[in-house]
Amino acid sequence: MGVRYRVMIIDNDRAMSVRYKNMPVWQEAGFEISSAAASLGESIRSVTRTAPDLVVCCNKPPMIEAAAVIKELKSIRSSTVFIVISPYADAENMRECFLQGAIDYLTEPMADERLSDALKRAKEQLDKASSNYEYARSVDDFFADAEISDETFREELKEFFLSCENVTATTEYAADHFRYNKDYFGRIFKAKAGMTFSEFYNRFRMRYAERLLVSGRYKIYEVSELLGFASVDYFSSVFKKITGRRPSDLKKH
Repeated sequence: MGVRYRVMIIDNDRAMSVRYKNMPVWQEAGFEISSAAASLGESIRSVTRTAPDLVVCCNKPPMIEAAAVIKELKSIRSSTVFIVISPYADAENMRECFLQGAIDYLTEPMADERLSDALKRAKEQLDKASSNYEYARSVDDFFADAEISDETFREELKEFFLSCENVTATTEYAADHFRYNKDYFGRIFKAKAGMTFSEFYNRFRMRYAERLLVSGRYKIYEVSELLGFASVDYFSSVFKKITGRRPSDLKKH
């Protein structure tokens, strides 16, 4: 089973908190309830202790003002995602919650399908933030081990890789970035790194793939797509050639 994102529910109605906690939609969407709070003060203490990825805040003024809760908790843990549930539709409050950073505002009575859709959006945002972090860490780790004779070129290349998270960096793309002819770039790169740019780049991508697979948050096909491979089979063959293992070997741990 993959790693699940942690959820904190904020509601001063304990019975409703239990009802929400027992809904099967959380596990189906890749989340788990890790904590609960009944006031802003409790939520502040809990967020520092449990570090939730998602906060579901039930707007129950004056005890729980959702917009104020989001503002306060964002200042403590900026990466947390927020969904608001309100017992009534309030356009002004909804607007304020969105301005503070909520990704959805649900009104009761709330169907499982509505919460499921909101959780899907939350997971997409959390997955993106996670992959951004893992990508930057992978670049740092990879270049710490890379044997490149020219230190200035190493730093320039590292900056280039950091800018390439959402693109597939071909030799042509890299040559254009450094303003070199493709053939000339290929020659100087091999002289400085001891291998072709394509070989170097694929080694990095497999380092990144390893980190994503070990995190438990991604299926193999999702990693393949994130890395820009045309098919899972091709990704798997490149992964095995470079690492000596199959992607599924890492997913078992």
